[in-house]
Amino acid sequence: MKKQSASLIAKLLNKNSQPGQGSSNDLKTTEEIIMRDVHELVPNPKNEKYSLDNIEDLAMMIQLTHNIEPIILKTMEDGRFMITSGHRRRLAQIYRLEQGMIDNPMVPTITREIINDFEDAITDDEMETLNIVFPNKGQRRNLTPSQEADEIALIKPIIKKLYDYQKAAGNIDGKFRPYFANILGISETSLQRKEAIRKVSEEVKVEVDAGNITATAAAELASMDTEEQNSVVEAIKDRGEEITVQAVKEEKKKVVFAPKKDFTPVVKESPAECELEDEGQTKLFDQEQKTELDENDGVNYGGNVLNDMPPIQNQEMTDKDFSAKMWLQQEIAEKLKDAEQRLSIETHEKTEEECQEWQARVKVIKDVLAYLDGVGCSDECEACCNDCDRPCEHSKSFQATNTMNK
Repeated sequence: MKKQSASLIAKLLNKNSQPGQGSSNDLKTTEEIIMRDVHELVPNPKNEKYSLDNIEDLAMMIQLTHNIEPIILKTMEDGRFMITSGHRRRLAQIYRLEQGMIDNPMVPTITREIINDFEDAITDDEMETLNIVFPNKGQRRNLTPSQEADEIALIKPIIKKLYDYQKAAGNIDGKFRPYFANILGISETSLQRKEAIRKVSEEVKVEVDAGNITATAAAELASMDTEEQNSVVEAIKDRGEEITVQAVKEEKKKVVFAPKKDFTPVVKESPAECELEDEGQTKLFDQEQKTELDENDGVNYGGNVLNDMPPIQNQEMTDKDFSAKMWLQQEIAEKLKDAEQRLSIETHEKTEEECQEWQARVKVIKDVLAYLDGVGCSDECEACCNDCDRPCEHSKSFQATNTMNK
């Protein structure tokens, strides 16, 4: 990511604040560098989530260059100083002392008190989180892709509050996603790929962090359930191929529309059936079915002929019928979710032919679901679409979850 300063973030939050003019949102700092004993600096618990690997490498770099950037501190209520930026530098300095490389525990520090000029929008704790994350972005170079995705998820709701606050005040315009990507210093496409990493299985995350799967390939996998993701990755590995975007796309075609294995519909029992079963009696539902079959020499003449079948929504459905219908809706809804995800993912590899193919699949799946449910599209999907700041016609016209739950 591009290096971002907290004052730059403040200016991005307010388009009327121009570089060089100063802003009431800028940090109030005491920029005097003061040498302090490294052992007296208090680690910030908010930094525990970040990787502290390669401390030895950092210590050797400091030893070679004889240069260490000032550690940023804030004053605690008891008068001690807590680190807001520079936890790895602190550990590197302690390592140098323990290894006998140096005998002087003093390190350069800057005391920086955080002023929350957005207290109507975010808490002081949230402002502190931003000021821990952003000053470190240009310095922490060992975050794994999954850690970076977690960091984005951590600050996204805070930035959204600031965005809503400033937009209501008329200071900014436009949608949140490009605004958020701009603050992070990345493109919208890159943001989408990074966020998709949080949707992949733990096994896939390990491969992504190890550099075996790119963020783009992970985004392709994200629309599938975890079992399907792992199956796709294992299949590609078994062939001895690299896990590229194209390889994932090809393997997905074999998995996405394949029927689920070992499925048995779960029959939801009525309270009366449960009570009878508890008393050791045979379920009325099963007994009535058995009696009907016995009377017809084992043949069911219930009139279940496909050509004479009335519309599904007008039938008197048994519990098993309802269970099977709900399962079928869930299965089809999953395919719809995957198809719409394929349409929404912005990748430069996607061709016009692929877009048309998935648009056609979306339409067919919607028609099937609408028939099963006996209702039209849900109006509530527009709100869902607006929430993700990516309005599109195919997601406005249908929302599988709402349809299924009616």
